[in-house]
Amino acid sequence: MSTTAQATTAQVRQAMVSNCLWGVQHNADIHYSQARPMPIGIAVHTLPFSTDCSGFATLMAKWSGAGDPNGSGFNGQGYTGTMLDHCEHITAAETQPGDFVVFGAGTGTHVVVLVESAAGGLGALCVSHGQEADPIRTTLADEANSHRGEPLTYLRLPGGGTGSPTPPASNHNPYCPLAVDGGFGPDTTKALQWVLGVTADGEFGPNTKKALQSHLHVPVDGQIGPQTIKALQAHVGVTQDGDWGKQTTEGLQKALNAGRF
Repeated sequence: MSTTAQATTAQVRQAMVSNCLWGVQHNADIHYSQARPMPIGIAVHTLPFSTDCSGFATLMAKWSGAGDPNGSGFNGQGYTGTMLDHCEHITAAETQPGDFVVFGAGTGTHVVVLVESAAGGLGALCVSHGQEADPIRTTLADEANSHRGEPLTYLRLPGGGTGSPTPPASNHNPYCPLAVDGGFGPDTTKALQWVLGVTADGEFGPNTKKALQSHLHVPVDGQIGPQTIKALQAHVGVTQDGDWGKQTTEGLQKALNAGRF
């Protein structure tokens, strides 16, 4: 990618975040409705207007110089399902500011715009327009609580470029690097325990399980069931099927090695 292309990509993403946060500041004049066509023809920063979650995301993309996330040439049509069909699916670790997160299986139920990369987990900030009095600035964790049990799908902003994921924080975990082999043994457990701030004894016991659930913002009961596993899978950017298998452990090991857990 040329320097000019990189600059353009960065400008699109910066504009996407800026426009979404402008929406938060002016939410008293931005209303919620599921009408189609979307108000796609209005000039930048025109108020008032009314739209839904996918309409807001699409309008912000147009104002920011990105492509239509619905693949429809900004004709005012589309919803979460067309965004899922058209946008590139990426992992949480690959997200950058301006990318989308869709909640729900199938055609999806809700979409938000990331203000920052979700590589560090569900604490990432996003802008959500799902009801009257939105858009609001919130976290993926708060949105996940409102959409309990629903999988998260990360989508690249069209025209936002592939770029490079947000660099991870320096990793000072004394139990890393781990072998990425999908084996959830004592070494992986100790690395996880170090991040969670519990005794690193290599045993995946009740204290570690509860600390993990607290970290993932799910109910803390010490039982690692499908809800906890799906939250973990979303956190490390793998398929959210509720089954903790080799792929989930490999995602965990990669996240721990990168300092992104």
